[in-house]
Amino acid sequence: MTLIFIAPSTRHPSGGVAMIYEFAGTMARRGHTVHLFHIDFFQANVTSIDDIGWFAFPDEVIHHFPAPGPIDPDDIPAADVMFGFRSEEEISPHAGLPVVLIQGYKMLGRAREVPAFHAPCPKVCIAGWLVDVGRELGVPDAQLVHVPLGLRQEKYRLKQQIAERPPRVTFCYSAHLQKGAALALEVLEQVKNVVPDLELTIFGAVAPEHELPPWATYRMDPSQQDLVDEIYNKCRVFLCTSRVEGFGLTSIEAMACGAALVTTDNGGAGDYALHDKTALVAPTGDAEMLAAHVVSLLRDEPRFVRIATAGCEYVKRFDWNRSGELLEAFLERYMADPVGYGRPPDVLREGTIR
Repeated sequence: MTLIFIAPSTRHPSGGVAMIYEFAGTMARRGHTVHLFHIDFFQANVTSIDDIGWFAFPDEVIHHFPAPGPIDPDDIPAADVMFGFRSEEEISPHAGLPVVLIQGYKMLGRAREVPAFHAPCPKVCIAGWLVDVGRELGVPDAQLVHVPLGLRQEKYRLKQQIAERPPRVTFCYSAHLQKGAALALEVLEQVKNVVPDLELTIFGAVAPEHELPPWATYRMDPSQQDLVDEIYNKCRVFLCTSRVEGFGLTSIEAMACGAALVTTDNGGAGDYALHDKTALVAPTGDAEMLAAHVVSLLRDEPRFVRIATAGCEYVKRFDWNRSGELLEAFLERYMADPVGYGRPPDVLREGTIR
């Protein structure tokens, strides 16, 4: 197959963008011809792979760096499938069958998100709850396909023994309101009052906008090696206080490295955070319960070891090879019967069906 992926440009790590890169790379490694277009969506236009040093692409991916603004249809190669479709006006007649990649909800606003769900084509949802959102919005089941995200298991892995880790908590900082940074700081202030020797390491892509406590360490834009070795593998608890997560990639990265997860019931966490089994879960916004969960894992060694071990084992099911198999199987079915997947026959274009 020849596939086109459209991704926003970013010079700093971004979970949503990384997932598009991962899907593109996975399909390229599976032998498909993959074109990746980097567009200026965040006013951070990149002009070469050198501007994206935080991500390692397989050599097989073909990169395109169009100038800011709409992509010239003549610059889009002939393809079988295009990921990134929003409206008929935005695609080339030969770009292939459209697919919308649904990575979240209530993050970019209804004006962007609801039309994506209602596009006349399939929606590949990266988490189970997003399939439920699609159904609630009236999307036919035939147009909703669940392809879970993967994890680079060779990279995010246990390198330091789970037992007897220091009383250290970490979280991924973002100023986006839905990420709950203020709530995380409130939770950890409560924990500090109960566990005076608490250590806090925070990491993020950019300088924090919130005032951080003087006893916290902030790691800005850490290397991927440091993230795995010095942050994930050396913390006891990973805290996620998001109001909404499409999936929550940093949570499973930390779990794979042996951290016990404390998280809100933010949507995406439902795919891997099983309360008191693989993680401790609290209602969204409940600072007191989140703090109690963190304290429990800092003070109760057997519970911490049990949950961290179970979580580390559970997230092994998130594998990019498996994700690639599922996506490939769906695309083959879609290409064989686009009308059956909700693509109206009156908008199929010449050259679309191979």
